[in-house]
Amino acid sequence: MERQDQKQVNRPRVLSFCGALIVTCVIAFVALFWGCAGEVRQPEEKVYLHKVADGETLPDIAEEYYGDPDRASFLGEFNGISAEGVAPGTVLRVPMTGEDIDRMKMREQASAAYNEGLTLAERASYVDAVEKFQEAIAIDPDFADAMYNLGVTLYMVKSYEKSKEHLEDAVALRPKNAKYRFALGNALFHLEDMERAASTFEAVMEMDPSHTKALYSLAVCYEKLGEKEKAIASWRRYIELDATSAWAIEARKRLEALE
Repeated sequence: MERQDQKQVNRPRVLSFCGALIVTCVIAFVALFWGCAGEVRQPEEKVYLHKVADGETLPDIAEEYYGDPDRASFLGEFNGISAEGVAPGTVLRVPMTGEDIDRMKMREQASAAYNEGLTLAERASYVDAVEKFQEAIAIDPDFADAMYNLGVTLYMVKSYEKSKEHLEDAVALRPKNAKYRFALGNALFHLEDMERAASTFEAVMEMDPSHTKALYSLAVCYEKLGEKEKAIASWRRYIELDATSAWAIEARKRLEALE
Protein backbone atom coordinates (compact mmCIF):
# COMPACT_ATOMS: atom_id res chain seq x y z
CA MET A 1 0.00 0.00 0.00
CA GLU A 2 2.97 2.34 -0.41
CA ARG A 3 1.77 3.25 -3.89
CA GLN A 4 0.80 6.73 -2.76
CA ASP A 5 3.14 9.21 -4.43
CA GLN A 6 5.63 10.50 -1.93
CA LYS A 7 5.72 13.83 -3.76
CA GLN A 8 2.05 14.68 -3.66
CA VAL A 9 2.88 18.04 -2.14
CA ASN A 10 3.41 20.26 -5.15
CA ARG A 11 3.65 23.94 -5.98
CA PRO A 12 0.66 25.42 -7.81
CA ARG A 13 1.20 26.08 -11.50
CA VAL A 14 0.68 29.81 -11.23
CA LEU A 15 3.43 30.26 -8.69
CA SER A 16 6.12 28.63 -10.78
CA PHE A 17 4.83 29.91 -14.14
CA CYS A 18 5.30 26.35 -15.34
CA GLY A 19 2.61 23.75 -16.01
CA ALA A 20 5.04 20.89 -15.35
CA LEU A 21 4.73 21.25 -11.61
CA ILE A 22 0.96 21.08 -11.37
CA VAL A 23 -0.41 18.17 -9.30
CA THR A 24 -2.62 19.96 -6.91
CA CYS A 25 -5.45 22.24 -7.95
CA VAL A 26 -4.52 25.68 -9.32
CA ILE A 27 -4.41 28.76 -7.08
CA ALA A 28 -3.72 32.02 -8.89
CA PHE A 29 -2.92 35.58 -7.97
CA VAL A 30 -4.24 38.92 -9.15
CA ALA A 31 -0.80 39.51 -10.66
CA LEU A 32 -1.53 36.87 -13.28
CA PHE A 33 -4.57 38.64 -14.70
CA TRP A 34 -4.03 39.53 -18.33
CA GLY A 35 -5.91 42.73 -17.90
CA CYS A 36 -9.07 44.40 -16.81
CA ALA A 37 -11.87 45.50 -19.05
CA GLY A 38 -13.05 48.33 -16.85
CA GLU A 39 -16.65 47.26 -17.52
CA VAL A 40 -18.81 47.79 -14.46
CA ARG A 41 -22.07 45.88 -14.34
CA GLN A 42 -23.00 46.76 -10.81
CA PRO A 43 -21.31 48.92 -8.17
CA GLU A 44 -19.41 45.86 -6.87
CA GLU A 45 -18.97 43.85 -10.07
CA LYS A 46 -16.18 44.02 -12.63
CA VAL A 47 -15.36 41.97 -15.70
CA TYR A 48 -11.74 40.95 -16.13
CA LEU A 49 -10.14 39.70 -19.32
CA HIS A 50 -8.18 36.47 -19.20
CA LYS A 51 -6.05 35.13 -22.05
CA VAL A 52 -6.10 31.33 -22.04
CA ALA A 53 -2.64 29.79 -21.74
CA ASP A 54 -1.58 26.61 -23.51
CA GLY A 55 -3.00 23.59 -21.68
CA GLU A 56 -5.25 25.71 -19.47
CA THR A 57 -8.83 24.56 -18.99
CA LEU A 58 -12.01 26.30 -17.86
CA PRO A 59 -11.85 24.54 -14.47
CA ASP A 60 -8.29 25.87 -14.10
CA ILE A 61 -9.46 29.40 -14.83
CA ALA A 62 -12.48 29.10 -12.53
CA GLU A 63 -10.09 27.93 -9.79
CA GLU A 64 -7.83 30.92 -10.43
CA TYR A 65 -10.51 33.55 -10.16
CA TYR A 66 -13.17 31.99 -7.95
CA GLY A 67 -11.24 29.32 -6.04
CA ASP A 68 -13.81 26.81 -7.30
CA PRO A 69 -13.31 24.68 -10.45
CA ASP A 70 -17.00 23.77 -10.43
CA ARG A 71 -17.80 27.29 -11.62
CA ALA A 72 -16.30 26.39 -15.00
CA SER A 73 -19.80 25.79 -16.42
CA PHE A 74 -20.88 29.28 -15.34
CA LEU A 75 -17.76 30.76 -16.92
CA GLY A 76 -18.44 28.85 -20.13
CA GLU A 77 -22.05 30.02 -20.27
CA PHE A 78 -21.01 33.62 -19.62
CA ASN A 79 -18.67 33.44 -22.61
CA GLY A 80 -20.98 31.36 -24.78
CA ILE A 81 -18.56 28.43 -25.08
CA SER A 82 -18.49 24.79 -24.05
CA ALA A 83 -16.97 23.91 -20.71
CA GLU A 84 -15.32 20.91 -22.37
CA GLY A 85 -12.44 22.85 -23.83
CA VAL A 86 -11.15 26.26 -24.81
CA ALA A 87 -8.44 27.10 -27.32
CA PRO A 88 -5.16 28.68 -26.17
CA GLY A 89 -5.08 32.40 -26.91
CA THR A 90 -8.81 32.82 -26.40
CA VAL A 91 -9.66 35.92 -24.37
CA LEU A 92 -12.37 35.19 -21.83
CA ARG A 93 -14.51 37.62 -19.88
CA VAL A 94 -14.48 36.77 -16.18
CA PRO A 95 -17.15 38.51 -14.09
CA MET A 96 -16.08 39.19 -10.52
CA THR A 97 -18.29 40.45 -7.72
CA GLY A 98 -16.87 42.38 -4.82
CA GLU A 99 -17.07 39.21 -2.75
CA ASP A 100 -15.15 37.27 -5.42
CA ILE A 101 -12.40 39.88 -5.43
CA ASP A 102 -12.18 39.88 -1.63
CA ARG A 103 -11.89 36.10 -1.60
CA MET A 104 -9.15 36.23 -4.22
CA LYS A 105 -7.18 38.65 -2.04
CA MET A 106 -7.67 36.26 0.88
CA ARG A 107 -6.39 33.33 -1.21
CA GLU A 108 -3.38 35.41 -2.20
CA GLN A 109 -2.53 35.99 1.46
CA ALA A 110 -3.07 32.33 2.32
CA SER A 111 -0.90 31.23 -0.59
CA ALA A 112 2.17 32.88 0.90
CA ALA A 113 2.05 30.53 3.91
CA TYR A 114 0.94 27.64 1.69
CA ASN A 115 3.97 27.89 -0.58
CA GLU A 116 6.30 28.05 2.37
CA GLY A 117 4.68 24.81 3.47
CA LEU A 118 5.29 23.25 0.06
CA THR A 119 8.96 24.19 0.15
CA LEU A 120 9.34 22.80 3.66
CA ALA A 121 7.57 19.56 2.73
CA GLU A 122 9.80 19.12 -0.32
CA ARG A 123 12.77 19.39 2.07
CA ALA A 124 11.16 16.78 4.35
CA SER A 125 10.71 19.41 7.10
CA TYR A 126 7.28 17.99 7.77
CA VAL A 127 6.61 19.45 11.21
CA ASP A 128 7.26 22.98 9.98
CA ALA A 129 5.30 22.28 6.80
CA VAL A 130 2.28 21.26 8.86
CA GLU A 131 2.34 24.59 10.67
CA LYS A 132 2.43 26.53 7.41
CA PHE A 133 -0.46 24.59 5.89
CA GLN A 134 -2.46 25.17 9.06
CA GLU A 135 -1.65 28.88 8.83
CA ALA A 136 -2.90 28.95 5.24
CA ILE A 137 -6.16 27.25 6.22
CA ALA A 138 -6.63 29.68 9.11
CA ILE A 139 -6.52 32.53 6.59
CA ASP A 140 -8.67 30.77 3.99
CA PRO A 141 -10.87 28.04 5.53
CA ASP A 142 -11.88 26.85 2.05
CA PHE A 143 -8.31 26.32 0.82
CA ALA A 144 -8.77 22.73 -0.42
CA ASP A 145 -5.20 22.28 -1.66
CA ALA A 146 -3.85 23.31 1.74
CA MET A 147 -6.12 20.75 3.41
CA TYR A 148 -4.98 18.10 0.95
CA ASN A 149 -1.28 18.84 1.37
CA LEU A 150 -1.68 19.03 5.14
CA GLY A 151 -3.28 15.58 5.03
CA VAL A 152 -0.53 14.18 2.82
CA THR A 153 2.19 15.67 5.02
CA LEU A 154 0.64 14.11 8.12
CA TYR A 155 0.45 10.84 6.20
CA MET A 156 4.19 11.09 5.56
CA VAL A 157 4.86 11.21 9.31
CA LYS A 158 2.40 8.32 9.85
CA SER A 159 -0.16 10.44 11.65
CA TYR A 160 -2.92 8.63 9.80
CA GLU A 161 -5.91 9.66 11.91
CA LYS A 162 -5.15 13.37 11.56
CA SER A 163 -4.29 12.83 7.91
CA LYS A 164 -7.70 11.25 7.36
CA GLU A 165 -9.51 14.16 9.01
CA HIS A 166 -7.92 16.80 6.81
CA LEU A 167 -8.28 14.72 3.66
CA GLU A 168 -11.97 14.26 4.45
CA ASP A 169 -12.24 18.06 4.65
CA ALA A 170 -10.55 18.40 1.27
CA VAL A 171 -12.84 15.79 -0.30
CA ALA A 172 -15.89 17.52 1.17
CA LEU A 173 -14.86 20.73 -0.62
CA ARG A 174 -13.84 19.01 -3.86
CA PRO A 175 -15.87 15.77 -4.10
CA LYS A 176 -14.96 15.32 -7.77
CA ASN A 177 -11.21 15.40 -7.13
CA ALA A 178 -9.88 11.86 -7.62
CA LYS A 179 -6.45 12.73 -6.22
CA TYR A 180 -7.92 13.84 -2.92
CA ARG A 181 -10.01 10.67 -2.64
CA PHE A 182 -7.05 8.44 -3.45
CA ALA A 183 -5.00 10.01 -0.66
CA LEU A 184 -7.94 9.58 1.72
CA GLY A 185 -8.15 5.91 0.73
CA ASN A 186 -4.50 5.43 1.64
CA ALA A 187 -5.02 7.00 5.06
CA LEU A 188 -8.03 4.76 5.69
CA PHE A 189 -6.03 1.71 4.61
CA HIS A 190 -3.31 2.45 7.14
CA LEU A 191 -5.98 2.90 9.79
CA GLU A 192 -7.11 -0.62 8.81
CA ASP A 193 -10.57 0.61 7.87
CA MET A 194 -10.67 -1.69 4.86
CA GLU A 195 -14.34 -1.29 4.02
CA ARG A 196 -14.13 2.50 3.81
CA ALA A 197 -10.79 2.32 2.05
CA ALA A 198 -12.25 -0.03 -0.56
CA SER A 199 -15.31 2.16 -1.14
CA THR A 200 -13.05 5.21 -1.45
CA PHE A 201 -10.84 3.52 -4.04
CA GLU A 202 -13.99 2.37 -5.85
CA ALA A 203 -15.10 5.99 -6.03
CA VAL A 204 -11.73 6.96 -7.49
CA MET A 205 -12.09 4.27 -10.16
CA GLU A 206 -15.53 5.58 -11.06
CA MET A 207 -14.01 9.02 -11.61
CA ASP A 208 -10.94 7.74 -13.41
CA PRO A 209 -11.12 4.12 -14.70
CA SER A 210 -7.43 4.26 -15.66
CA HIS A 211 -6.20 5.16 -12.15
CA THR A 212 -3.85 2.20 -11.69
CA LYS A 213 -2.72 3.19 -8.21
CA ALA A 214 -6.28 3.19 -6.93
CA LEU A 215 -6.98 -0.10 -8.72
CA TYR A 216 -3.92 -1.75 -7.17
CA SER A 217 -4.91 -0.51 -3.73
CA LEU A 218 -8.49 -1.64 -4.27
CA ALA A 219 -7.36 -5.15 -5.15
CA VAL A 220 -5.31 -5.33 -1.94
CA CYS A 221 -8.34 -4.16 0.05
CA TYR A 222 -10.52 -6.85 -1.51
CA GLU A 223 -7.93 -9.47 -0.54
CA LYS A 224 -7.90 -8.30 3.05
CA LEU A 225 -11.71 -8.24 3.13
CA GLY A 226 -11.85 -11.81 1.81
CA GLU A 227 -13.56 -10.67 -1.41
CA LYS A 228 -11.70 -13.18 -3.57
CA GLU A 229 -13.64 -12.78 -6.81
CA LYS A 230 -13.49 -9.01 -6.67
CA ALA A 231 -9.76 -9.19 -5.94
CA ILE A 232 -9.20 -11.50 -8.92
CA ALA A 233 -11.18 -9.21 -11.23
CA SER A 234 -9.26 -6.18 -9.98
CA TRP A 235 -5.85 -7.81 -10.45
CA ARG A 236 -6.79 -8.87 -13.97
CA ARG A 237 -7.90 -5.36 -14.79
CA TYR A 238 -4.72 -3.95 -13.30
CA ILE A 239 -2.57 -6.17 -15.51
CA GLU A 240 -4.56 -5.02 -18.54
CA LEU A 241 -3.73 -1.42 -17.71
CA ASP A 242 -0.15 -2.00 -16.55
CA ALA A 243 1.53 -5.04 -18.04
CA THR A 244 5.20 -4.18 -17.67
CA SER A 245 6.03 -2.34 -14.44
CA ALA A 246 7.38 -3.83 -11.22
CA TRP A 247 3.88 -3.41 -9.80
CA ALA A 248 2.53 -5.57 -12.62
CA ILE A 249 4.92 -8.35 -11.61
CA GLU A 250 3.59 -8.22 -8.06
CA ALA A 251 0.02 -8.09 -9.36
CA ARG A 252 0.58 -11.30 -11.34
CA LYS A 253 1.99 -13.03 -8.28
CA ARG A 254 -1.04 -12.04 -6.24
CA LEU A 255 -3.41 -13.09 -9.00
CA GLU A 256 -1.74 -16.51 -9.35
CA ALA A 257 -2.02 -17.03 -5.60
CA LEU A 258 -5.77 -16.43 -5.75
CA GLU A 259 -6.61 -18.46 -8.85
